[in-house]
Amino acid sequence: MYSHGRAFGVNNLLGLLHSPRWIGLMLALPLLAIANFALAAQTTGAKTSAAGAAKFDHVQTGFNLTGQHALAPCDTCHVQGVFKGTPRDCASCHSTGNRMGAAAKPNKHIATVAACDTCHRVTSWTPATFSHVGVQPGACMTCHNGSTATGKPNGHILTTASCDTCHRTTVWIPAGFNHAGVTPGTCTTCHGVTATGKSTGHVVTTSSCDVCHRTSAWIPAVYDHTGVAPGTCATCHGINATGKPTGHVVTSSSCDVCHSTAAWKPAGFNHAGVVAGTCSTCHNGTTATGVGGLPTTRYPSYSGHVPITSWPSCDSCHKSYTSFTGAYVHKSVAVGKGVCTTCHKFHNAPKSCDSSGCHSSTNFSAWD
Repeated sequence: MYSHGRAFGVNNLLGLLHSPRWIGLMLALPLLAIANFALAAQTTGAKTSAAGAAKFDHVQTGFNLTGQHALAPCDTCHVQGVFKGTPRDCASCHSTGNRMGAAAKPNKHIATVAACDTCHRVTSWTPATFSHVGVQPGACMTCHNGSTATGKPNGHILTTASCDTCHRTTVWIPAGFNHAGVTPGTCTTCHGVTATGKSTGHVVTTSSCDVCHRTSAWIPAVYDHTGVAPGTCATCHGINATGKPTGHVVTSSSCDVCHSTAAWKPAGFNHAGVVAGTCSTCHNGTTATGVGGLPTTRYPSYSGHVPITSWPSCDSCHKSYTSFTGAYVHKSVAVGKGVCTTCHKFHNAPKSCDSSGCHSSTNFSAWD
């Protein structure tokens, strides 16, 4: 026997099961389950596909992906997922109107039937290299016209000569120019306008370049000192021409007092007025020639200059201002008896050379 409340609940439940909303929900549940299953399968498949693509080694196809090819999306080459028949050569992809949309030869490309990778690299189209092997001399302007390939820049030397007259196929610069036929004194037609001109600090002159420079090389240059007033060397030397080096003899004299306009070295020095005994002020081996460096083959042998403690000043023995050679100790200064071994090494006994009447100070080979 049902209670009144329970009977009411059962009646309501039966009414709900027969309602349109319940019937619609029952029909929708299987559809939602199918959709959820399909979505899960699709997600799983996508993950599997991505994992497979990540693990796929493109080298196995015989076409290794390098450079920019390695960065391109798969469908760039495999259009609409079609793998079979994908081109492997440059021209098939990089052709006008190709289905891959790859870059093709521009209208002004150099006329050639060579494969793209003959000049271009997979890392980048530009810069490209071109082998000029087989190109006929003088035919440069066929390509180097400023449109197809690099041509003359603004300010180029005015010339109708072919590019290869001055330039090389390996590199444009530096370029050589054959000055044969150029009229002397016309250098500034190009130099200083379209070619190298006077540098900053150049010697002040209105002379033509070829007065000092040569067409084979700018440096070294020679300068004709004809007409230069004596004593005016410092007008250029030490400012925009070679001047005194570090360690130069201390002097306020003009360069031409010691140097010649033909060459810096050798230089002569006028010793007039030099105080006797002050030679080492300059003759220290750095500023000017000093002691040492003499031959070691003479008898008796010695390793260098005679001891300077005995004759401290150069002019004790060296009497000539024009030459160091030809100096003799015994002819220049008085040498005491028994001090020979200060310079001369003994050969038989520890005795002085002049002892026992052996050697003479005027002639070593003579025996008293």
